Amino acid sequence: MTAPRQAGASPPARSPAALRLYVQVIGAVGALAVVQSIAALPRAPHPLEWAAFAFLALATGSFTIRVASIEATMSASDTFVITSALLFGPAPATVALAVDSIVMSWRRGHGWTRLAFNAVAPALSLWMAARVFFLIAHVPPLSEGHASAGALIVPLFCLTSIYFGLNSGLTAIAVGLEAKQSPAAIWRRHFLWLSLGYLAAASVAFCVILLIQQMSLGAVAVILPVVAVFHLTLRASFGRLEDAHQHVVQVNRLYLSTVETLAMAIDAKDDVTHSHVRRVQAYAMGLARRLEMTDEAELKALEAAALLHDTGKLAVPEHILNKPGGLTAAEFDKMKLHVDIGADILSLVEFPFPVVPIVRCHHENWDGSGYPRGVAGQDIPLGARILSVVDCFDALTSDRPYRRRMTNDAALDILRERRGRMYDPRVVDAFIETHLDIAPADLDVPKQREVLERITRSRHAAPSSEPVQSSPAAASDGVLAFVSLARLVSGDITLGDVIALSSNLILDIVPNASGAWYVPDAASDRLVVADAFGPEADTLRGSSVGMGERVTGWVAASRQMVVNSAAALDLGERAMLAHSPLSNCMSVPLIMGDSLAGVLTLYSSDQEPFDEQRGRLLQMIAPHIAVAIHTAVQASAAKETPLAGVKSPAAVRELRLVAAR
Repeated sequence: MTAPRQAGASPPARSPAALRLYVQVIGAVGALAVVQSIAALPRAPHPLEWAAFAFLALATGSFTIRVASIEATMSASDTFVITSALLFGPAPATVALAVDSIVMSWRRGHGWTRLAFNAVAPALSLWMAARVFFLIAHVPPLSEGHASAGALIVPLFCLTSIYFGLNSGLTAIAVGLEAKQSPAAIWRRHFLWLSLGYLAAASVAFCVILLIQQMSLGAVAVILPVVAVFHLTLRASFGRLEDAHQHVVQVNRLYLSTVETLAMAIDAKDDVTHSHVRRVQAYAMGLARRLEMTDEAELKALEAAALLHDTGKLAVPEHILNKPGGLTAAEFDKMKLHVDIGADILSLVEFPFPVVPIVRCHHENWDGSGYPRGVAGQDIPLGARILSVVDCFDALTSDRPYRRRMTNDAALDILRERRGRMYDPRVVDAFIETHLDIAPADLDVPKQREVLERITRSRHAAPSSEPVQSSPAAASDGVLAFVSLARLVSGDITLGDVIALSSNLILDIVPNASGAWYVPDAASDRLVVADAFGPEADTLRGSSVGMGERVTGWVAASRQMVVNSAAALDLGERAMLAHSPLSNCMSVPLIMGDSLAGVLTLYSSDQEPFDEQRGRLLQMIAPHIAVAIHTAVQASAAKETPLAGVKSPAAVRELRLVAAR
């Protein structure tokens, strides 16, 4: 039997520098051992016999058994390699093992660097182990003399231990450097149990030696059937193990797919953060490896928690999730509930690793000022400390309703400012050092994108025209007026007529409000105020906003309504120039089909927020306004008439009376 013959770690051009250096050093030392062995071959006893053993090693090495879960194989060749080392010395066995490893790697299509490493690492291990054997046993190669069985047991055990330890250890170090994991943990998890195979190969080799000493080299023919039966039995056992491993892999893949699907559904609710959880997961796993988190259960817990940390947002109203600007105290209290709610939901799932503590603590702060428990310092799970940093960074570098995404440098400056207060200093330092290396690649999955877009379209579809219970007194007349207006525009009507009439009707629904009608200007990719109404109309006229900027621009880009945002987030200093400073705003997209006709944004000087019921009413009638505006614009363009030109107050009253009738 043989142990792993391939490191599975071999160094493409982008491999870590430490891995490349390690492979070069082992390659150089191993090459010296192989070259020395080749030079010593002419002095080896019984050349025909050791050539026969080399052929047996090569032949049996072709019948490999794949070891489940790692890129390694086993075969019966080690029996003949160890026997050859005992009979003829280190040189023939080392050369035979190197050639066997080269053939195996070449058949698997490995690159030159990997092939070289896989050739010299086992050969170096056997060369050193065989030399220790003869140093301890104080005997010449056994083909030239006899030794008692008792005198061979301890040296043979040392040979087996050194051969196994070096061969598996060199491989584990290479895999660890490539995967950025602890080589010791990899060795314990994947290689330790393979020691039984080495012991079995050494035991069979010991029996072969005893038979040869009692009989002759022809005794090998007696042992070959035993080795073949043992190999076939082992092959069947490992085949069943491989089937079980593949089943586990498929179950894990299904589990991860289910987790990702749930995360995608949560992601779809928050239009601001599409793909947020997938980016956070990529950052979190990269940072965990950088911090040398090696516990498999903790890594899997972080992998799942990064996807599911926002599960509790299912219980948070959408107008709070997508609200531009700061939240009120009451709204923030509702938002904070998502942590415990998410953890409680996930606690119902019997995860085999600690996902729930990470989710419950990912908003805790290093100084204890976080929520929901006020946990501090090392009492916060490392996974949660990692998640909080990468979650913050991705949020800062993503678009938000009230601002465009920050640059990476600006976001890193904020992390530095919060270092030691909100975030673990060690985690922040590691992230700043490695964020470019662990940055996620393109995470856009076409099928997922299609589903998300379908969900978004369904959520942004025109709302039902069912009557709203307990609507304001003038609401029913207002709705009828807008429906009539949509019909009126088929006649001779201008955009000014539509805006003037609509403004008066809006004031019936939301008295004392000031409002601005923003329409798209394709030439500048901005929204300009076509007209304004209400007490602060003069303040609002003449303003404009970039598409996607501030509250109005974000509403236009996302096509979502915003209720009760701060007016200053939309108007800036202009909000304070009003006769009565404007405090709140409500913005409604005017959408006809797939086209944006404009945005209606209302402003209020009252400290009390806008009535959400009136907001729903405005959202219901918005499509009718959009149709009216679109038709008026088309009619004006056809007649080559100006798009503005507000009717006189008398004409507005006439239109209103006609619409009401």
